[in-house]
Amino acid sequence: MLLLYAVQYGSVTFYLRQSWRDERLSFQSAGGLRKMRAYVWDDIWVPDIFFRNSKSSNTHHVAVDNRFLRITDSGDIWYVIK
Repeated sequence: MLLLYAVQYGSVTFYLRQSWRDERLSFQSAGGLRKMRAYVWDDIWVPDIFFRNSKSSNTHHVAVDNRFLRITDSGDIWYVIK
C-alpha cells in the first residue's frame, strides 16, 4: 500500500514501483536472463493505478519513456515508471 500525504500547493513527482507475478511469463534460462524485443511494453499487462480524491494528475511525457521492466525466469515482474 502506498500512502501519500496531502500537498496543498505545488506538485509532486515520484517514481512508482510495482511488482507482481505472472506465471504466464515464466521461462527457462541458464542465466535467468532473456533478451526481449524493444516493443514488449505493449504486450505486458500492467495494473491500472489511480489516486483517490486527486484534483488532477498527468503522466510525465518525454521523448524517451522513463520506465523500467524486469521479468525473472519465474515470472516475477518489477515495473518502474516516473
